Amino acid sequence: MKATDSYKYYGVVSRVLHWITAILVIIQLADVYMRSWDPKNIFSQYVQPWHMTIGVSILGVMLLRMIWLLVQRKHRPRSRSIMVRFGHFSIYVVLIAIPLSGLLQGYPVLVFDTLLTKGLDTKWDTIFQELHGPLAYILTALIAGHVFMAILHRLVHRDGTWEKMIGKNQ
Repeated sequence: MKATDSYKYYGVVSRVLHWITAILVIIQLADVYMRSWDPKNIFSQYVQPWHMTIGVSILGVMLLRMIWLLVQRKHRPRSRSIMVRFGHFSIYVVLIAIPLSGLLQGYPVLVFDTLLTKGLDTKWDTIFQELHGPLAYILTALIAGHVFMAILHRLVHRDGTWEKMIGKNQ
């Protein structure tokens, strides 16, 4: 398996970064939704203290993904569809906006129990607090569309998109 992308498939680095992001986002969203249904559920009691660390990790992985995307841009599989490009762009924007809105709420930033900053005190704190939650709902809708389209390409279209994603027939 090659680390780099090609016009036929995504390489190992792209796929690993994708799945690290997916796992971290699933943990965050599961925690958020489970807390809304049952604030004292066992999963959230374990995960909630790590919410900020996971969010900062998502931001870090997204920055790595953007760098890798720029480095690999001429080698990556191309999509002819403007909707595919818009969908992926939207997911990237929201995956960066959510952690940023969390960091800019004015609270102390703790990552792995280490204080990175006492929090920025700005006049924008309230706006970022109001954006953070709704962005998670937008992300949920984008992910649902992303997963639906991946399944549709695999089971209905059978156009090789799935193989590009998993690196089959490299």
